[in-house]
Amino acid sequence: MRAALTDAGTAVPDVDGLLASGIDGPSVADLFGFELRWRTGITDRREVGAAVVQAVDAVASGRVRAVVCVDVLPAPEPEPAADRFGRSGSASGWASWHAPYGAVDETVDVALQARAYIERFGLTRAELARVALVAAANAGRALSLREYLSAPMLADPLCVHDHAATAGGAAAVVLERAGSRPVEVVGVGAAYAVSPLPEQSPEPVSERAAAQLLPVLAGSSPGILLIGDEYSFHVVTWLEALHLCGAGAAAGVLASADTISRGGAFPVNPHGGHLGLGRRPDLDLAVEAVLQMRGDAGASQLAGPPDSSVVALGGSLSAGCLLLRRAG
Repeated sequence: MRAALTDAGTAVPDVDGLLASGIDGPSVADLFGFELRWRTGITDRREVGAAVVQAVDAVASGRVRAVVCVDVLPAPEPEPAADRFGRSGSASGWASWHAPYGAVDETVDVALQARAYIERFGLTRAELARVALVAAANAGRALSLREYLSAPMLADPLCVHDHAATAGGAAAVVLERAGSRPVEVVGVGAAYAVSPLPEQSPEPVSERAAAQLLPVLAGSSPGILLIGDEYSFHVVTWLEALHLCGAGAAAGVLASADTISRGGAFPVNPHGGHLGLGRRPDLDLAVEAVLQMRGDAGASQLAGPPDSSVVALGGSLSAGCLLLRRAG
């Protein structure tokens, strides 16, 4: 986080807002000596995207001068052997609707959404595989379609390559009022599911979040997409939510190897994203967007720094998206 403040040229006394995910907010404020007027903490990592939109609103409204958004995801710990075969016990509340069927993991929710989409629109696993294949290539890893199709399944139709293994890490972003900064936030959108049970939502929550961003996009295509791809199917839903293709038309987009690759019409996660590099903090994608637009992304840098980018985070229960543009 010190590096983020230094990079932004923001002094500690100017920070009066804090968004903390995966870390104790009061401890962070105490460590840095922040005198806060606005603070929020996220206990569910899936809500980071929507929470960042709230932070943008706090700055844009003039309530605060600068907000530091910090996102920490611990490295995975070995799971106890007994837990690999399920846990015993009781479930209450909303969890009781899924627990009897062993559907207590988000993987099951996403798999059900993906299966329903396949049955309705005819997306094939070979087409869905394109997301994982491009992510691996962008991260410098070799993954063939044969390897993908023969990989162990997690929950039909998702295989092990459709879900990012947790890598852990930390990322921080500084939000300030518009000024001489090289990258500006020019549009945002956020939404929450109407029910804690994803299957009861009438539409993907990403659609309602993206709908708030579409008027600012005004039919133009962003230069780059940084999509929270913990699951490959999230890329499908965001492509359609952002109107980069019609409803049910993502298969045509993914069928072409060049459309979402680095040299494609709208590159997706040119550094590899979560699927390519492992599950990291969602704000890592916002950092990559800024680096790309400044021309500082190193080996993953696109041929020319993009003028705009969309950062789209979340999927099953909440979603948030930001449209970034280079200033000047």
